[in-house]
Amino acid sequence: MSAHTHDHDSHAHHDHTHGHAHDHGHDAHSCCAHDAAPALEQLATPVTGTQGSTTPIRILQMDCPTEEALLRKKLGGMESVTGLEFNLMQRVLTVTHAPDALQPILNAVRSLGFTPELADAAAPPPAPEPAKSWTPLALAGIAAIASEASHWAGLPVWVPALLAIMAVLVCGLGTYKKGWIAIRNGNLNINALMSIAVTGALLLGQWPEAAMVMVLFTVAELIEARSLDRARNAIQGLMQLAPEQATVQQKPARSTAHATPSKA
Repeated sequence: MSAHTHDHDSHAHHDHTHGHAHDHGHDAHSCCAHDAAPALEQLATPVTGTQGSTTPIRILQMDCPTEEALLRKKLGGMESVTGLEFNLMQRVLTVTHAPDALQPILNAVRSLGFTPELADAAAPPPAPEPAKSWTPLALAGIAAIASEASHWAGLPVWVPALLAIMAVLVCGLGTYKKGWIAIRNGNLNINALMSIAVTGALLLGQWPEAAMVMVLFTVAELIEARSLDRARNAIQGLMQLAPEQATVQQKPARSTAHATPSKA
């Protein structure tokens, strides 16, 4: 029997140094569900491609899925619009559309009560909106509590009714406006449902209940807005800490040779 020694040097595993630079050129379709929200300074002005023009639009009133659903239904029904991407944290809507359809799109956004602004790369990011005052909400809350107390005290009906109407007018006009816009566009969102509920309570003579529901809803909206602003500011702070360039050092894979003895 002869021992066959196979030299497997030819089977040496070569270093697999993959030099494939995967340059994924993501276009302007960057939704909030993707890896990282782009900074406002990096957003491009309208760009024309093979699928049409891509335009990032900043909408400061858009910060939750309620506004997204309203915009999606309004713009999604336009034949000239072929794509919508929402970035709620940066309040930016990226629209892919026909080259001559930008102005009708902006008009459609304005019809929903929003103020669209083209996100220009050269323009500085907008200043944060001033915090809303708690004073009107506090006055509405006092009026709602007074309406409830006067009702339990057996005062004439006009007293709790007047106090309740005052509370609804002080804190609920914005909700009524957004609710009417939603109803007019066939979208029964939370603002539309709340407007219908409060109006029904007023028509039924449930004055304290209508006032208290509207005040509590306004408090919840204000807390939600403050929470989103904090999250948005925290993300922007983290993005500012990230370096523009980074150096990555990789160790080359070791080359190994296997010698496999053959069976006698």
